[in-house]
Amino acid sequence: METGLKPKKISSEKVVVTSFLLNISDIVVNLFVAVISGSIVMVTQALEGAADLLASSFLVVGVRRAKKPSDRKHPYGYGRELYFWTFLSALATFSITAGASFYLGLKRFLDPEPVSHLAFAYLALVVAVFTNGYSASLSLRRLVGGRPVGKIWSAFFHSALIETKTTFVLDLMGTLASVLGLVALLIYGVSGDARFDGIGAMAIGVTLAILALFIVKSARDLLLGQSASPEVEEKIKKAASLFEHVKQILDLRTLQIGPERVLVNMEVNLTDRLTTDEIELLIDKIEREIKKQVPSAVSIQIELETPDV
Repeated sequence: METGLKPKKISSEKVVVTSFLLNISDIVVNLFVAVISGSIVMVTQALEGAADLLASSFLVVGVRRAKKPSDRKHPYGYGRELYFWTFLSALATFSITAGASFYLGLKRFLDPEPVSHLAFAYLALVVAVFTNGYSASLSLRRLVGGRPVGKIWSAFFHSALIETKTTFVLDLMGTLASVLGLVALLIYGVSGDARFDGIGAMAIGVTLAILALFIVKSARDLLLGQSASPEVEEKIKKAASLFEHVKQILDLRTLQIGPERVLVNMEVNLTDRLTTDEIELLIDKIEREIKKQVPSAVSIQIELETPDV
């Protein structure tokens, strides 16, 4: 019986572009409903869509520039440029959407005004929940990659697919913002208390700020030089340990230089009395096995060391 989500190859372009197109439709619908209803919740929804659109645009640029081939100045390629554009997208979301949503919500809470055409607002928010939810599901499926359900949490936090992770968080923002807005307007419709329109906008602002800070931290870690996930490092160690002449792996250092590009530096202790030719052949075999088990390992350096006594 399958315990994980069904594996399916989903490209980073599909994830990012899908989110980009859905954000355009969300902005148009939410702006229209905001104008006819006067709801500040719908205004924040439009702001959230605009910020997501800007963030998605940055990600599209980052994904494309990260695929530039290596050159003399950048011998390991441009993969890490994606982290820079991701960082910009998170800052845009945090500064534009979160702050403006909370501010506008606070103003409406202090000076409440009636909301009209609630039915249109309800419909727009329900549609937004499903569209953002669908886009988020694409990102999650790419992040999980067929892993068992129990490892989804670990896969999300340790994944180096920053563009997919960011898109997922952006779409999760849109989904949660729509749910919070819908709940707030439903309470307003039942109670008649217009302050809930402002409360909903403030709740959306706080939620967006928290999620945007998560993206900022993830991008910052990768920009500073984050190692590969524990799962990837364990595969590297197991690949090297398959060979009988490898007595011990003394040290392993990895560096994520792109969404699917890892540098590997490994220190191993080999059995005694191997000739130079045998050592060279063994190292070649280890490198091939590592690349077989971890295709993202683009540069592998194996050093021979003796353990400290």
